[in-house]
Amino acid sequence: MTDYRQHPSVVAHWRDDSLQPLPEAQEAQETLWFAVPPEPDTEQMWEGLRGRLEKDGTATVLAVPAYLYDVNFGDRVNVMRSAENALVATGVERDALNFTFRVLLKSDDPNAWQPLASELAEQGCLLDFISPGFFAMSCCEPQAREVADRLFALECDGVLHYETGRTQQLR
Repeated sequence: MTDYRQHPSVVAHWRDDSLQPLPEAQEAQETLWFAVPPEPDTEQMWEGLRGRLEKDGTATVLAVPAYLYDVNFGDRVNVMRSAENALVATGVERDALNFTFRVLLKSDDPNAWQPLASELAEQGCLLDFISPGFFAMSCCEPQAREVADRLFALECDGVLHYETGRTQQLR
């Protein structure tokens, strides 16, 4: 059986002292489907991300991946139409040089995400909520070290688990 996971939210940014949907993500009309490399003995998983089809036939990712590695907000990807007319990503055409982090909070409090999400968004991170305890975020290269250090400290304090979405070094 195949597992399809489409993001339930729109990427948010900090504006007017609150988290608000990012206009270009909110206006995105397409869902870009990415095959997540399978683990042994598991079903195929697909992650559906908001995107914008470009005039040159590529698409811009306008969501923050929660399960994919080496795909980031703003990347341009090659796409093709499936037999079902879905847009399927076939590879990254241009890296936007953003960094993805995923955060899994250890708290059962449904509002535990708010202080950390607000703090990171105020620093310029984009947030994509999968659930109240699980979100993905994107930041530009200059912020990545500071964000990673903050998340590492919180992980050491037992507040959360986190991981980065990049496995490859930037050139």
